[in-house]
This record gives sequence, structure tokens and C-alpha cells, in this order.
Amino acid sequence: MKEQNWKRKEYDSWDEAFRGLTPLLRQQSVRVAAYTQALFVQACHLRFGMNTKDGEERMRGQYADLAYKCGMYHQLGKALVPPEYQLWQRDFTEEEIAVYQKYTTDGRLLVASLQEKNVRAKEKRKGELIELPTRNIPFLMLRESCEQHMERFDGSGYPEGRKGTDISPIAQIVGLAKELDRLASETKSETPFDIAYDTLIAQSGSAWSPALIDVLKACRENCRAVYNKYISYTRTIPKTISLVEKRPDRVMGLKYRPMVSDSTGSVLMYEATPWFGGVANQPDETETAADLQELFRKTDLVEEISWYLLYEATDALVRIDNCKLDLDAIVLNILPDFYLAGTQLQKFNLLFEHQPVQKDRLLLTIPEEIVRTCSKTNLEIIRRYLRNGIRLVLDGYHPDDALTPEQLLELGFAHVRLAPDLYLNAETANTIAKMREQGFVVLGGGADTPEILNWLIACGVKCSAGTMTGVPVGEDEMITDSLSRETV
Repeated sequence: MKEQNWKRKEYDSWDEAFRGLTPLLRQQSVRVAAYTQALFVQACHLRFGMNTKDGEERMRGQYADLAYKCGMYHQLGKALVPPEYQLWQRDFTEEEIAVYQKYTTDGRLLVASLQEKNVRAKEKRKGELIELPTRNIPFLMLRESCEQHMERFDGSGYPEGRKGTDISPIAQIVGLAKELDRLASETKSETPFDIAYDTLIAQSGSAWSPALIDVLKACRENCRAVYNKYISYTRTIPKTISLVEKRPDRVMGLKYRPMVSDSTGSVLMYEATPWFGGVANQPDETETAADLQELFRKTDLVEEISWYLLYEATDALVRIDNCKLDLDAIVLNILPDFYLAGTQLQKFNLLFEHQPVQKDRLLLTIPEEIVRTCSKTNLEIIRRYLRNGIRLVLDGYHPDDALTPEQLLELGFAHVRLAPDLYLNAETANTIAKMREQGFVVLGGGADTPEILNWLIACGVKCSAGTMTGVPVGEDEMITDSLSRETV
């Protein structure tokens, strides 16, 4: 165990002991209390736990406020250990696990000692916890909820491994409320409450009594209301409402290909590429932006289509953030002619007002040819984008005297992707190393063979995309795949 200077405290009141918990535990206890009360009221209505004399006495609607208190103080025993042992850590040693789990029995003794106001002075020695026998129902329910809320229906819990009806009904309810809150607070998803609910339903007959799960089913919407009330205090955000409606019959959108950062396939970013449907008599066929570039020019649709795609890409970023996914950015292959139109800076500012994402999370590719051949006016527009925090990736770059890395830095570029025809030679590897030293973020593309992918990784590019990194998928599949990687 860790060396500590912490000194165990004595508490004279419920509130004082509650303040001995860390802020995170106090917030959690408030949520658990609300879930407990909602479940308790429903349990009384369904006569849960009333098959014994004690249950008949305790499972009554008149004790709804007491149920809230049971949820509030269920982990009060943690106030008797140092803060570093109040929150479960995966790297706890066996000794530390024992210290942590002892909070259940310590909690029962602590609430018992706080309840007994007439204990003789000599029995209130420093550090001594006392439990006197009682028939008082509120006292019993509070003690049982502290000690037994981590017991499980199948006997897999602690501290005693109680099974079935040997676990107090209020303790079962508090335990379910605590687990519902834990799952709903920690699940990486856009619908964490629903996933938490489904997880608990699937544990009927194992961790939880089937009768208690029936209570949860009947109380689903009341519990959801508790979740929504306290959502700002948890680590979850409700389902994203996309600004772009992704109907099955729409004629364009984005596909996302993983960009991996190492030989293990760790996905750091996604590259988004536009697709366009509506091919006559071929509803499943799509075309690329290059296929339709001339059509977009002649019909003057470049700006409108580009902004549709920009909003769709930032929708995906909002979902990534809402799911707490460990992804750096999306690299969007925007229509090349977008940079030849007039300045869009005002629309960019509006985009980031509409979409709560950081500008540096969205990278837009700009072909090297555009930068080399555009007019001074358009070059100044590109420069203004870069000065205002719009992240552009110079794509297909061929370093030479006409467009040196120093000139790119002067323009404001920080991201480059070298042309694939330069890959697999020592000179290009040296160029990548030098550009990284100059502060460039170097990305890779065209990783279509194991040899190229391994070479890019060896050169130290931040991440690469290509047929070897994964197939392009829709937005839903991207989110689902990312969640599955993080829960392995």
C-alpha cells in the first residue's frame, strides 16, 4: 500500500461524514439517491421484497424519503479511509482491494454509531465504531443499505457473499441504483442510459433478482428522468442531434477511412471522402468528387456542396466528442475548387458557432496544384484561412525550390502529406524527418501495400490512410467501430 500521512477522523454528524467523501463521490451519491427513491416507490407498488415479515414492514411508500437517504449515505464508510482509496482503481493490490471493500462493513458501523445518541461516554473512545441492537426500521434500512449494497443475487458480491433473499430489499435497490448510475456515467456512447439499462436487464437472474429487474423495467422512464436531470454532472452527453439529415435516399455524403498511427493499427484520425449517388438505373452506384468535378463547375454547385460536406464532417466530430472517443481529428477531402471561390471565412466562423467543436479537430485537404497555380487573390484567401485557425493539409506535396518548406511555413501551413510517388526512398525519408524537425505534422496517404504502410510508420508520419488501414465506412459504422475498439 502507498505510504500515507492521512489521519483517520471522527465524525459527529451525517453531514460531517458526508463531507469526508471526495466531491466525485458526493455527486455520485446524490444521483444514486434519486435513482433509489424512484426504484423504491415502484418496488413498493409491485410488492417487491414483501414475501417476508421484515419486507412487509419496510417496503412501504411512507419510507420513500428514507430510501433517498439510504442511497445518499450508502458509501459513507469511505469517509473512514484516505481519498486515494475512496475511488476504485484497476491497479489496486490485493491488500488495497481489501481496504477498499471494507467500506461496506465500516459504513454500517459508522451509521450505527451516528444513530446512537445515548452511547455511554466511555464507549465513545477515539476511533471506535459501535453498533447497538435496534428494532428501529429506518436505522435498520440505513445500516443494511451501507453494508449489503455490493452483494449480488447470485452470491458474487461482497462483503459476505449473500445470495437471493438473504440480501435486504433496500440494499438490493441501492445496489441496482448504484450500478445503473455507474454504467450510465461511464459508458462511451451517445445513448449511455439505454446501454446501461439493457446491460442490467441482461443480468436478470445472475447479479440481480428477476423481481427487481421487473421493478427496473416498470421504472425505466422515471430512471431516465433522473439521468437527464443530473446529466451535466456525469461524464456522458445525450444523443447527438445532427444538423445534416442523413436519410437513406440522399444523393451524397461522406465515407470514413481509418488513419493508423503505428504497426498495431491504432486509429488516430479518420479521412473523410465525399461520395455522390443518383446514378441512373444504378441506385447502389456512387461516384467520386473527381468524377463530377466538371459538372460542379458548370452548375456552380461547388460552394453549396462543400458546405453540406463541412457540416456533415463536423456532425461526425460532435458525435466523436459526445462518445468521448480518443480520436484527434477528421481529415476532410474537400472539393478542390472550393479554394478558388471567394473568401468563405465568415461562413467558417458561423460553422464553428453552430457546431461545438474545436477548429483544430477538422483538417481540410488542399491539393498542392491549387497552391502552386492559384492567383494572388486566392493565395491570400488561403493565407487568411490559415491565419484564422482553419487547418489545411497540403496534399500531394513535392518539395522543390518553387515551393519550399520555408515558404509553406510563411504561408501558415503546419500539415502536409507528401505525394505517394515519392514514397519508399531514402531522400523522401530524410525530407519527412527534416519537415518534422521544422514543426510540420506529416500525414501519410496511399498506404495500399504493407511495405508502404510500414515505411510511412518507420518515417514517423503522424498517421496514414490507405487500403491497408481499413475500408471506408459510413458515419454510424465509424462510431460503432471506434466504440468497440475502446471497450476491448
